[in-house]
Amino acid sequence: MAHNAETAIPSPRGRSAHAARLLRLAAAPAALALLLFVSVGRGDAIGPLDRATAPYQRDLLLWEASHFLDKWGHRVASVAGDDNAATRRAAVDEFFGLREPLARARSGLAAVLADAPAAPAAQDAHADVRAIEQRRAELQPIVEEAVEAAVSAALHELGVIDALGPVRWPPVDFTFAQGGLVLARSPRDRVERLPDRLLRADVDLLSQAALEERIEADDAEVSALVIRVGGIATYPAHVTPNAALHPTLALVAHEWMHHWLIFRPLGRTWWDGGEMTSINETLADIVAEEAGDLALFILTGERFERPSWEPPTARPPPEPTPGVFDFNRYMRGTRVRLDDLLADGRVAEAEAWLEERRLGLRTQGVPLRKLNTAYFAFYGTYAGDPRGGGVNPIESQLRTLRAAAPNLAAFVDRIARIDRPGQLEELARAAGWRPAP
Repeated sequence: MAHNAETAIPSPRGRSAHAARLLRLAAAPAALALLLFVSVGRGDAIGPLDRATAPYQRDLLLWEASHFLDKWGHRVASVAGDDNAATRRAAVDEFFGLREPLARARSGLAAVLADAPAAPAAQDAHADVRAIEQRRAELQPIVEEAVEAAVSAALHELGVIDALGPVRWPPVDFTFAQGGLVLARSPRDRVERLPDRLLRADVDLLSQAALEERIEADDAEVSALVIRVGGIATYPAHVTPNAALHPTLALVAHEWMHHWLIFRPLGRTWWDGGEMTSINETLADIVAEEAGDLALFILTGERFERPSWEPPTARPPPEPTPGVFDFNRYMRGTRVRLDDLLADGRVAEAEAWLEERRLGLRTQGVPLRKLNTAYFAFYGTYAGDPRGGGVNPIESQLRTLRAAAPNLAAFVDRIARIDRPGQLEELARAAGWRPAP
């Protein structure tokens, strides 16, 4: 079905459009129930970890309740408004067009503050930052609704989102918020993601490092790392305002997929960790690619040509180009050697290896504050993320099944029924998947 940038996102004109928006608003109480589902996870019993993180943890229920009411309050107020597609598109263009000027203004302010914080130039630089931030804040509600509408329309066209007339469930709902911080942990003697802790976004680097040191001092068998993330599947979801339009659309779709999955067997295994968490996250990545690409077309008319996936056994990996740093290859080599050392019980040698590789990354212009098992445990959950070392077979298993499915909806419906480790590999092998050589 062809789309037009001017007509893809309907405006609330006429009785039918007005009624449709009222019906969508009627889903708000049910969406509030979803908020409670995605807020409550499973974690460790109260102990040293909770005491260490208590000063930095975010109150999710308070945050979600306030943002939920703010967002749906704005939608009620705008039912009778006239934010048509052209108005929304102009707001989207301006909002994302201000990303680079804001980054430059913040960089300029930081430079002035470093040299002469009391100079009049510092006040001017701060005023420039505030002016851009204020304009983005004014545009934000319109942009959020435009992005939500585009992603919702894409998910509907792909057959993934549930629909009852004009009501789509769960509603696509997010708010722009500075990237959250997650405390990731792993045993030192193996790569295994332990339950995370969500921290406030404003915890500074010195406090992050101090928290990591305290966690590791309280439990000498654990490594810790605070990581900033681009999105969090609260309800409404957190999504960073610092990404460009296309990645933002994909991020919103990724976090929405977690909202949808919580009502399926697979989504309820997220807290089991290990393979089950990885399947959830990697499935969300795959859906986000397709939904994000289609949402971009719906919103702007721009097509993104994504290269087709090739199974790892289709051809040998290319030889490295002399003199060109290959991050993916470097991280895979790092992870493979790490796993070998840990399998032999050589923990101290493994940690020395990671520090050596971290310093090597710095010489290539990739500054990592810390490289430990917590780093690989966190990023390894996202099977397609090269920062995990590329040893997780779940992405290739899922993509094999996606290639065999007639459409995205059929693929998602099948994967969402998985509820135990090993089940994905069984399905993938039946579809022809084999481990990479």
